[in-house]
Amino acid sequence: SLFILNEHAAQTCCSGGVPLSANLGLPPTVEKTIQTSLSYDLNVLKTLKSGSDQLDDQSRTRRTHSVLWQWGYSFSESFSVEGLFTWIEQEREIRQLTSEVTSTRGLGDPVVLLKYRIMEGDRRSVYLGLGAKAPLGRYDLKNDLGLTIVADLQPGTGAWDGILWGQYLQSFEDRAMNWITTFSASFKGKNNDYLLGQSYQFGNEIQLMSAISDRFSLANLMFEPSLQLRFRAVAHDRIDNQTLPSTGGSWIFVNPGLNYLVNPRCFIQINTELPIWSRVKGTQLSPTWRLNTGVLFRIPLSKSVQPDPYLDL
Repeated sequence: SLFILNEHAAQTCCSGGVPLSANLGLPPTVEKTIQTSLSYDLNVLKTLKSGSDQLDDQSRTRRTHSVLWQWGYSFSESFSVEGLFTWIEQEREIRQLTSEVTSTRGLGDPVVLLKYRIMEGDRRSVYLGLGAKAPLGRYDLKNDLGLTIVADLQPGTGAWDGILWGQYLQSFEDRAMNWITTFSASFKGKNNDYLLGQSYQFGNEIQLMSAISDRFSLANLMFEPSLQLRFRAVAHDRIDNQTLPSTGGSWIFVNPGLNYLVNPRCFIQINTELPIWSRVKGTQLSPTWRLNTGVLFRIPLSKSVQPDPYLDL
């Protein structure tokens, strides 16, 4: 198993945002098992780009702090459900003659995902999932002047999203190594109550993640290092069906991580993510680095079946 844990005009927009899709997909486990994880995610954006060119401008910084609570239940080894709830704090700082800081915090939009194993054999499995993001987070927070803060700094979006998710898992017979490839597509809904009746729609998003993990013991402790590549592509945002400049783009990230397997029912993980290529649309802040750490627990509900992370699939 592998525990994997992403302003307008002159102010520029940024496509960092809350890391929802990149955190979906708890590891597979046996039937009648609850999984729950609690993690902290810090996403720092201070690289100003125009297209694929990095600009010599250090006057802007974005930070997104996210606390993510994820839960899941396996009805069988083929069918499971999981949910993701977030608490988000975002901060934007613009340093010119003076420093201007805008910050927001609150509950984010929750996500529910249904997963089904559609193929199994030869130490490999294929899963397909369908999910939705519900508009429960605030999208109308205001600054000290009473003006509504821009959409990409709000903890919620005010719109329903549809999610298509798929995963391929391959284990290797001669050692405890796994290869996992995950695909997700997020189809963004429209918030028709944005800024005095305007509509706002975030750009549709596609992500492809491929990771390999191994396992070794050191002084009777079990560790699982991993290395992941993540591709993310986001379309332009739209206001009243008009394309919003300086939104969207494409990125490739590398993500090295390490899991500590405390026991068969508990994992502690830490990973960091760095961009190795990006091309933004227009001029906007782009991710500089990201850190994610957390813990996952497995709780069997049947005494006859014991979940065991040392059994790969």
